[in-house]
Formats: sequence, structure tokens, C-alpha cells
Amino acid sequence: MNKSSEEQEQWAEFCKYFDRFVVGDIEKSLKADIEIGTIILTVIGIDCLSGYYAGQPTDRSLFVQFVNEFMPRYATYADDIYECIRNGLAHDYIIKTSPQTKRTFKFTRDDGEDHLVTAVPDPLGIYLNRVAFAKDFLDAKQNYFARVANEQALWDKAMQRLRKRGFLTVLHENLPPSPSTNISSPTSGSSISTQQMPTGIKLPPNPSLGNSKPKP
Repeated sequence: MNKSSEEQEQWAEFCKYFDRFVVGDIEKSLKADIEIGTIILTVIGIDCLSGYYAGQPTDRSLFVQFVNEFMPRYATYADDIYECIRNGLAHDYIIKTSPQTKRTFKFTRDDGEDHLVTAVPDPLGIYLNRVAFAKDFLDAKQNYFARVANEQALWDKAMQRLRKRGFLTVLHENLPPSPSTNISSPTSGSSISTQQMPTGIKLPPNPSLGNSKPKP
């Protein structure tokens, strides 16, 4: 495969922080028995990886494509998940009803409870189990990352997406922490240590821009 050392370093850093922020938060939410938050974190994780899968900012069709490819047991409901959960729950804290299929979802809580079956007596209500949904996404993430490492087309698209949008990282993580100075917040009265490292977006250099300098 054609991979530059710079690209491999960028991808390794992205993987590190995806595991830290996305996978880590989902795993912590499962361990803490968080209900709705687990589903929101999972659907946002799918939304994120669908953009890397396609090499561009994600949208509805790319979300559906990613689910069809890496979470095939959800293929029948991929567009409904986008409409009802991604557009509803993650943005407005409601479970929407799809205007196309008239389907909606009812969430089950514990591992082993009903999942992807009709919610009797509502033929258009589909049970979605939060634990199964989250674990299936984590498996899909593992499969996707493994394929990116071994398939040139997926690698190129992931790099394209990385250069376009950057990724969430801990800024200046490798720098020594500042001396511990507590700064009082005037609004909350709480104190913030300057040893804390901020989180932000890292945008890798785009080789297509060359070494051109901005005009004065």
C-alpha cells in the first residue's frame, strides 16, 4: 500500500484520540449504565466514521452507506436511525417518526432485551437495545479501522477526510504543564487549573496547498 510516513503518523494520532474520546466515552457510558447518552454517543460515532469512510463531510446517504457496509444487521433501519435518532434524539432530545417509513423506535435498556424487532402492539415501532447498538458500533469501528489499514481506497478516503476537517485532539499534550495556578471563574466561583490541557481540532497540513505563502 502507498502510505507516507506523515500520513501514518496522522492516522495513528487520529486513532488514538478516536479511541480516547469516542470509544472511551461509549465504554464509560455502558459501564455507568447511562441510558439515552449511550445511544447519542453511538449514533454520533457512526456519523463521524461515515465521513472518513466516504472521504468527505458526512450526510444522510453516507451514514446509510456506512451502516449498510459495517453494521449490516441494521441495514433495514439505517435511514430510520438517521432520521429518528440522529436528527431527533441527538439534536432535539426526542425520538422522531420517519416521514418516509412511518417507523419510530422504542429503546430497551439491558443487555439481552428486545432488539430490532417490532414493538408489539405497534407494528411501526422498532425496539432498539442501547447495549447491543453500542457494542455493534464498537465492533464496526474495529472492522473499519482494520480495513483502512489494508485497503488503499479506504486509506485514501480516510486521509482525504482527515485533511479536510481535522480531528479532535488534546492540544499541546506533549508540552510540559504550566505551573499550577488556580484561576477563579467570575461567573461560577469555581477555579480552573492552568495545568489542564485544552481540547480542540487539529488540522493536518494539506499537501495539495504546497508551500505557497498567503498574500500580504
